[in-house]
Amino acid sequence: MKPKLLLHICCAPDEAYAVEVLKDLYELHCFFCNPNIFPDKEYDLRLNEAQKTADIYGVPFTYDDYQPDLWTQAVNGLTDTPEGGERCRACFHLRLLRTAAKCAAMEWPAFATVMSVSPHKNVKMLDEAGNLAANKYGISYVSFNFKKNDGFRKSIELSHKLGLYRQNYCGCKLSLTSSHGAK
Repeated sequence: MKPKLLLHICCAPDEAYAVEVLKDLYELHCFFCNPNIFPDKEYDLRLNEAQKTADIYGVPFTYDDYQPDLWTQAVNGLTDTPEGGERCRACFHLRLLRTAAKCAAMEWPAFATVMSVSPHKNVKMLDEAGNLAANKYGISYVSFNFKKNDGFRKSIELSHKLGLYRQNYCGCKLSLTSSHGAK
């Protein structure tokens, strides 16, 4: 019997690559939790693509309520900080805390995130946020650095093969106008 792992999903291309890597090792459940995504139309597009990807792989999929005000509150006072800095830390913490809460509610022992596929995401920062969230709920955070072994390039190839939408920014309204927010 494979161990259960709730997988936080930020977007379909990262999801596809991570599921491809993990599907034989874990019983997966994909959880889309992204109150940071702006605008609503982009959120809906990414949610639909993530659901499509889970369907392709036959992995159960659920999503959190879209509450962009939570993101606004989380990054309050940090909007002038650079991409990849404290506002991203706050955003990671928000999303992984909500993922940990879902994981605990499901009574699953562990969760992980696919966000480390992106070369723009700091794995150490993701791990810190994931471990803080896991500790709060008495569960485990499993760290993966999906960008290793050319993971980002492989995710691009896989998303082309599956016909997935590839966004050109991280998701928040601040990354929309930042060249560093491109994926």
